[in-house]
Amino acid sequence: MKSPSSLFLCVVGACLLPVAAGAQQQSPPASTLQRPRLVVLCSVDQLASWVFQQGEPHFAEDGGFRRLQREGIYFPECAYQHGCTETGPGHATIGTGAPAAVHGIVRNNWWSPEAKKLQYCAQETMAALPELPEGKDRGPGLLLVPTLGDGIKAHLPGSKVASVSWKDRSAILMGGGAADAVVWFENATGNLVTNTRWAKTVPEWVSQFNTTRVLDSYHGWQWDRLAGPDAYAGLQDDRAYETPHGNGSKSRTLPQRVTGGLDKPGKEFYAEVYASPIANTMVRLAAEACVDALDLGGDPVPDLLCVSFSANDLVGHGFGPESVEARDTLLRLDRELAQWLAFLDRKVGKGNYAFFLTADHGVGPTPEAAKAAGVDAGRGPLQMRARAAAEKALIDRYGAPGEGKRYVTHVGEFSLFLDQEVLAVQRGARDAEAFLLEASRVAAAGAQMAPAISAAFATADLFDKANSPDPVQKALALALCRDRAGDVQFVIKPYWLDGTTPASHGTPHTYDREVVGMAMGGGAPRGARSAEPITPGFGVVWFAHLLGIPRPTGAVDRLPIEMLTGR
Repeated sequence: MKSPSSLFLCVVGACLLPVAAGAQQQSPPASTLQRPRLVVLCSVDQLASWVFQQGEPHFAEDGGFRRLQREGIYFPECAYQHGCTETGPGHATIGTGAPAAVHGIVRNNWWSPEAKKLQYCAQETMAALPELPEGKDRGPGLLLVPTLGDGIKAHLPGSKVASVSWKDRSAILMGGGAADAVVWFENATGNLVTNTRWAKTVPEWVSQFNTTRVLDSYHGWQWDRLAGPDAYAGLQDDRAYETPHGNGSKSRTLPQRVTGGLDKPGKEFYAEVYASPIANTMVRLAAEACVDALDLGGDPVPDLLCVSFSANDLVGHGFGPESVEARDTLLRLDRELAQWLAFLDRKVGKGNYAFFLTADHGVGPTPEAAKAAGVDAGRGPLQMRARAAAEKALIDRYGAPGEGKRYVTHVGEFSLFLDQEVLAVQRGARDAEAFLLEASRVAAAGAQMAPAISAAFATADLFDKANSPDPVQKALALALCRDRAGDVQFVIKPYWLDGTTPASHGTPHTYDREVVGMAMGGGAPRGARSAEPITPGFGVVWFAHLLGIPRPTGAVDRLPIEMLTGR
């Protein structure tokens, strides 16, 4: 992994993890290890390795991260194989162990040429519970492989599976369709929400959680720096490209009162909460309520709990990962994790649960910060420029497509979709598949000429590149599903950003793929640091081993010897 000091030296070609050979073979649990009563998959949204490493010197000695390092094993070589580094694909990998090309969640949203609209990754026709209309039409129906939770429910009668997050897609794609409870928060109302995919009526504990309105008690909470000055040394607290806080102050600094600009809790307040450390606190409290209500880990039949902390992502997008707000949110999460682990100690018992923490994706630095460090960086409407360059190349090759027509019908998520009707007119009697490949290559060559585009490929040329020695082609190949991909895939240059958001992710570059990975309990060696490369799907493979059930279909990780023996 890159150290903090070498952050801006990351290059596109840093290591990508191979798909493990023989991944479907399943080792039985080591006889010296006691089967845990509860296994916990924990995700921190947007926790890149470089962000973690820069925050690490400032973690509390009694915080959650230090405890995981002292009592467990740290995997600094944890990275996604796929290049579609977004929340949906990441959480699907955490829940299934598979890369996006296998589990099918290729982006948060992808374009459907047939429907001529975007397809949301957690969209599924599903009735809402009458008391929670916000939960309508959400589910894991687009997943192509089962989650660990699905496997646990199939192989361990009496087991319970639950998943909790602020984001719907995070909870849904980690937990899966067979879970006993999948819940998330809704920004419009601040409610904890589920739907008829998982419940015939609103679970009593969810109703009680919403009735008590703990979230509303945070209206007016002052967000100030948690730690001393050293924890924020070198960070600038007022940068012109940051998004102002959502309380109407138009300020980009701390301290700020979290109100949403309202006199009492309402939609704008809940939206501001989502982009503050309060959201992580609420996820922890909801997870604790879930454990209590379902009595997770309360008997010898193993249970699974998936928890995703979402606030770090919103704060990182809004202020940048090297902002005071992002650092403070990480330090506060450190304390939340300590409380969460202490709760599990009391409720389930030390030694009775296994815990794996990772992240759904990383993040790039703000282009302005990268540029100040001497790196070639910038921002702009890069995808639209790639589209324009591809359109020009196609016109130059085949002529104008006709009045009101375009060759490129859609651009998004670093993909170009060509208009099949326009191509049909231009190809004449030529073979349709061959002509589409030719046109896609022409468009890719054109797109690559656009400013800040480092590479572009006809999608058809990438499907057989899952084992390519070229890391970019490999990452792109492992992000593609044949019926969920455009005709051209392109990559922006490292440290460049499409759009005006302070910071983002979604590329195959190392800062977006390399994330934190930590395991504790279940016989994991204490205070260890492993040089083994893993993916964020490692947790489901490890847990399947501990529970003595088959690993989920498509999972790719192998367990290092120390995880098999507990030494």
